[in-house]
Amino acid sequence: MPDQTAGARRGRAWSDEEDVELVEGVREGLALAELAERHGRTTGGVHARLDRFVSQSGSAVDDPLDWLRSRLAADPGYAWREVAAERRLSERRERHRGYASTEPLGAAEASSAAEVLADWEHVTGHVLRSERREVFLARRTTHALAARPEAVRRTAARRLWHHGQVLLLDHWLLECVCPGAVGLTADWALIAERDADTVLVLRELLTTAVGEMPAERDRDVLSRRLGLDDQPAHTLEQVAETCGVSRERVRQLQTRAIRRLAHTDAPASRKLREVLADLSCVQRVPPETGPSAAERLLDLADVLLPSVTPRQAIPLLARLAGANKVRADNLAAEASTIRILRHESARRDATRERRVERAGRRWKALTDEVTWFGEPEPAPPRAELETLREEESADRGRFGVWHCPKSDRDVSYESDAELRVIQLLSFAPQIAYYQEQPLAISYEFAGQQRTYYPDLLAATVDGRCILIEVKPVYEMAMAVNVAKYRATEEFCRPRGWGLVATDGYRTRRLLEHRTVDSRLESALAAALDAQGELTWPQVVAAADSLPLDTLGLCSLILKHGWTWHSRPYRLRPALPSNGPSTAKDPVVPAPHRLPGASGPAPVAPCIAPSPEDIELARTPAGGWTREQLAVWGVPWPPPKGWKKHLITRWEAD
Repeated sequence: MPDQTAGARRGRAWSDEEDVELVEGVREGLALAELAERHGRTTGGVHARLDRFVSQSGSAVDDPLDWLRSRLAADPGYAWREVAAERRLSERRERHRGYASTEPLGAAEASSAAEVLADWEHVTGHVLRSERREVFLARRTTHALAARPEAVRRTAARRLWHHGQVLLLDHWLLECVCPGAVGLTADWALIAERDADTVLVLRELLTTAVGEMPAERDRDVLSRRLGLDDQPAHTLEQVAETCGVSRERVRQLQTRAIRRLAHTDAPASRKLREVLADLSCVQRVPPETGPSAAERLLDLADVLLPSVTPRQAIPLLARLAGANKVRADNLAAEASTIRILRHESARRDATRERRVERAGRRWKALTDEVTWFGEPEPAPPRAELETLREEESADRGRFGVWHCPKSDRDVSYESDAELRVIQLLSFAPQIAYYQEQPLAISYEFAGQQRTYYPDLLAATVDGRCILIEVKPVYEMAMAVNVAKYRATEEFCRPRGWGLVATDGYRTRRLLEHRTVDSRLESALAAALDAQGELTWPQVVAAADSLPLDTLGLCSLILKHGWTWHSRPYRLRPALPSNGPSTAKDPVVPAPHRLPGASGPAPVAPCIAPSPEDIELARTPAGGWTREQLAVWGVPWPPPKGWKKHLITRWEAD
């Protein structure tokens, strides 16, 4: 019977009762072979188990049995259980996180780590024992905290301690890297309502996670494909052309980068995976009263990656949430079906008469928020309006299509917010007709000349014209959107048109007239004057304990003319000349072959028109007809740079 028990114990985990028996055997003075025989284990197994009861300071001893016997004789109350628990925790962190380090520290690193320890003890009011100090100072998380700016680090510590009376090193580092990420919870209602604070922190968390990737090529490919750094999402062909590789190679690099992002141990990446797993319910059964995992991923893709096609965004989010490749692809296919069903449901709802009445009330409230420039003038005739946006093919495009019952045609849209406004215009009785992206307005941003297409032009039944820009309210203060809005203002001013920026419910005036704590305003202004540029952690550090919300911060940006870039977050003071930028409306080239033009060259050269002649030739819609461009020798469609080429020729002549 003893032999059977001994055989059953071999290869099995040690129980608490066996640990107690083992320590009692050490107290009795048994040899290693005698302990092994008593417990039915090998001598190597007993030796390894005894090593777990050796404290961190004595872990390098050759014979843990002699060390433990001497320690128990000198200190009968030696806490061997706590030592074993600490060793297990340390090994688990080293195995799964890689944040334990036993390498000797240099003088500079030791000094920086000591500063972090001093901050921790100051905020918490606790003083660590000497052996705990060694563990604290040896953590790689401590070294990472030491590399953070002192103001950001201390502010993050105070905020965490104030909210929960707990200051864990991993949470502390995460709060320094992405303020607010520690407090993110799996509250789906905040995502469904598009809560501004939650959306901002989630987006910044995703951007930070990509930025934490060690390989620069991985960061570059994902940033381009996901539309980070104030740029639209690039296709595989665009990334391939930029990087000088094939489309298939870009796809391989993207797959590798996603796999690495799903397994990296960086703090923002771990938190992102944790939050996505809780919100998407990919690894558990969703609540009966809530949406399915595919529906949740569809909404998360719209929130986190609005410029990325759902077909690409949903598998990425599913992989980060813990799904394998097969399940991620299945969820993406299910989400595509749900998206189609949602549109079908919206089409059926469009037949209800109550929708017309509701749209009329909503439009009446929205017209009170319209900014009018001069005496209102009529809109262009419906026949002269057409979409100038470059449509993508149906099998690869990211745009949705909704059938408008008012004009009996399919209307393209780029976001759910734009779809809401399109449906409002379709059912509001005050709207005679509308056109999506009918104008091309030139504007300058980041030292480059760009072209902007206003989302919608609406003509009312009383003959007035309104340009509508559709953006989430918390994005209206972004630098690129402010530049577009100013250019559109200058475009509307000489025509007597109206202008409104909305997300379907709220408008830009919500930010312009929002009341903000004067203390927060002064603190941010002082920080900008002192530092010249603030990151998101620095903005939170400047606010310190003052209440900070996204809409209030956007309001201050608009009121003071500050420049705000997102993904990554950068806040800069107003430029020296903070006047409204001049919108440069489309101009036109000369009759000679233009850069990028295709087809035969014009038969006879033409005299390039002056900028004044070009402006006078505009149609009521703000562009030019094909016939007029042909007179100037401009091929159709006009190639890139044709306006600049025309002006250059006119100035040369």
